Amino acid sequence: MKDTFIQVYSLSDITQRYPNTLVDQRLAIVDIGPSYKQYFVIGKPYQFTNLGLIIITAGKCQITINLEPITVKRGDIIVVLPNQFFEIINYTEDFAVKALFVDSSLLLEGSFYFKSNELINILSSKFPKVISLNGQVTREIRFHLKKLKEYSMRSSNLFAKNLVLHHFSVIMYELGNFYYQINLEKNNSKEQRGEEIVKEFLFLMYTHFKQERNVQFYADNMHISRKHLTKIITDKLHKTPKQLIAEAVILEAKVLLKNPKISISEIVTELNFNDTAIFSKYFKTYTGISPTEHKKTY
Repeated sequence: MKDTFIQVYSLSDITQRYPNTLVDQRLAIVDIGPSYKQYFVIGKPYQFTNLGLIIITAGKCQITINLEPITVKRGDIIVVLPNQFFEIINYTEDFAVKALFVDSSLLLEGSFYFKSNELINILSSKFPKVISLNGQVTREIRFHLKKLKEYSMRSSNLFAKNLVLHHFSVIMYELGNFYYQINLEKNNSKEQRGEEIVKEFLFLMYTHFKQERNVQFYADNMHISRKHLTKIITDKLHKTPKQLIAEAVILEAKVLLKNPKISISEIVTELNFNDTAIFSKYFKTYTGISPTEHKKTY
């Protein structure tokens, strides 16, 4: 774990931090509840570098995900995407979770990106951050998590690693099916092409938004016109590409402004603005206050 204002947890960090995690280096399953309250840190932003699934097994918790406030409760599942920002605001005394974090090699081995559009959506930033599962899906996922933990320990089963992939795959397909059932997405070719454009744009945006705020850059990289990109994104997400890029920039700026060790001039450099005045004007346009005023709130 990096020693920074924003706590960054990798899979190995999680494995080392908790005494009862799995020895298979491709994943970690942890149970955290009232007996381990020291791991529920309030008011400290943090990130995970790996995909994760966090099932709320008891109680409630108020959190922010990418600075967006939300309340999670028993039966909810949080889909953790790499490098999202999280912060715990408060939680009930009985709050408890079961969490699964996986290495990208397990995702590649399962080929989820190529097998199902619903699974692609789960693994994209377009997917809802928190989903309220029904009882049947919750029971199925918890069962397969139990089997994952069993086979990931020092199992004598000759096919233990194959069984780990099997049970992880079942969890992902259960979520993919649930996603399909609750969304009932249209399935015509025009709709699919639009979805692909959205996914490609979001991927490019989260990769380049610190350096590139010009919509034309993304359109050029996607080999489509700026007008067509803007129409598709607006139709699908009800926001323009420019608005989405600005939201990503402002989110990053707000997180950096929370860090007392980073100056505004350093943030200007980090976010590739020409000077402080331009950054301040940009920030105030989208937030209504200056970066200096925002920093004073922390």
